Amino acid sequence: MSGALYFIGGFLIIVSVISGVFSGSLLGFIICSIGGVVVGSLLFALSQINDNQLKILYQLQLHNEFTRQLHTKTIKCPNCDYEYDDQLTSCPNCGNR
Repeated sequence: MSGALYFIGGFLIIVSVISGVFSGSLLGFIICSIGGVVVGSLLFALSQINDNQLKILYQLQLHNEFTRQLHTKTIKCPNCDYEYDDQLTSCPNCGNR
């Protein structure tokens, strides 16, 4: 997604400068160029925001996995010595409660 935003932003900057050159006046060139640079900059900023959000989501997933592993306790079955999660009501190996 961010690659597409970079590409479109760069493309818009190039097209705006070219259309400014072909406008035939200095004012037209300035208006087209500034407009293209502003829109391109906004697309570059959106790309950075998107990248940062993806990095934050990845870090949150890692944190959630780590937290879940910290809070998971195991119980040792008195019947077969199998270790299982404390949220289960019976041993998955032998069925002992």
